Amino acid sequence: MDVTPETIEAKAPVMPRAPQVRYSEVVADIILGRMAEGESLNSICRDKAMPGRATVYRWAGKNPSFSDKFAQAREAMVERWADEIVEIADDGTTDYITKIGRNGREYEAVDQEHIQRSRLRVDTRKWLMSKLKPGKYGDHVEIQHSGEVEHRHSISDREKVRRLAYFLLEDQAAGQIIDGEAEPASDSE
Repeated sequence: MDVTPETIEAKAPVMPRAPQVRYSEVVADIILGRMAEGESLNSICRDKAMPGRATVYRWAGKNPSFSDKFAQAREAMVERWADEIVEIADDGTTDYITKIGRNGREYEAVDQEHIQRSRLRVDTRKWLMSKLKPGKYGDHVEIQHSGEVEHRHSISDREKVRRLAYFLLEDQAAGQIIDGEAEPASDSE
């Protein structure tokens, strides 16, 4: 069988395209309101009455007012997730389930599946929050540095004499006279 662009195109699954929807303040406000309540853009765009994700992002790219409101709705969504984390962590209503033992008696047992699912819900929100608002919800990294820097510079006796001669010439040119007796130079410098 020959593989050509036509045969590939003929066998490729047809992906439905979201209709191009013109910007509407009403639809935009609904999307932004749902986002602010914590609903993901994916979930909102799965609604048949809503435009596709690409359309919403196109609106954000072309409309500065919508772009600003979109960013605010994202921030509100993150804050909503912070509230949900507390609610999920505090909700212990389904942490225990009633089971029937071998002897036919009912007993309360820890529902590990529910607890793990709650942990996943909390961790997912925390991770997303840390990525969308790292300054507020990201890991704070402190870097401390300590140590000493030592700089040693030694110059030769010849360089010392050259520098002294240069300073003497400068003083002579400026009309300054050096009075007093010279003291021996120390090697500590």
